Amino acid sequence: MDKVKLPLFADVNAQLQRSDLLVNPADVHGVICGLLCGGIKLDSKAWLEPFDQLINEGLGIPETLESVLADIYNVSEAALEDMTLGFELLIPDMDQPLETRMEALAEWLQGFLGGFGMVHSTSTKASDEVKELIADFASIAQLDVDAEDDSNEAEEAFYEIIEYVRMGATYCFNELSDRDTNVAPVLH
Repeated sequence: MDKVKLPLFADVNAQLQRSDLLVNPADVHGVICGLLCGGIKLDSKAWLEPFDQLINEGLGIPETLESVLADIYNVSEAALEDMTLGFELLIPDMDQPLETRMEALAEWLQGFLGGFGMVHSTSTKASDEVKELIADFASIAQLDVDAEDDSNEAEEAFYEIIEYVRMGATYCFNELSDRDTNVAPVLH
């Protein structure tokens, strides 16, 4: 299957600004992924109400954003369900300063934690691994960025953190998602 792509960070940012919704694309994507990974019912509508509550205080999603948000949701769900599609985070491109990307990662993680918390209750059974991942995500979201450190080592560390978050989100989705796990595997 071809790799599915999220819309560009800059394009989503421009649409958010035009809609007067005071959020960042990383936060939007984080909330959607947190809802998906926390176990929200996988359909095209179940995520909208909790998303609206977290992002726009329940005031409704502007019509101008419905299409791009649906695209982000659909691409994210597909990538999380099919690991060959390459789940990615909606953060600024590598040509942006490291500080900007780290701030976006923190916003993504905060959105993820908010979305995850909306649907994942204490009554839901999560493995110790998922609990540890969520604690790690909370810690990573609090990391302080040294604006002067644009070294190769800092870039490598950032890349490793991104990979950890990507794989951690995928792990949470695989453990807690609402998808039908009773489907028999296809044998070739």
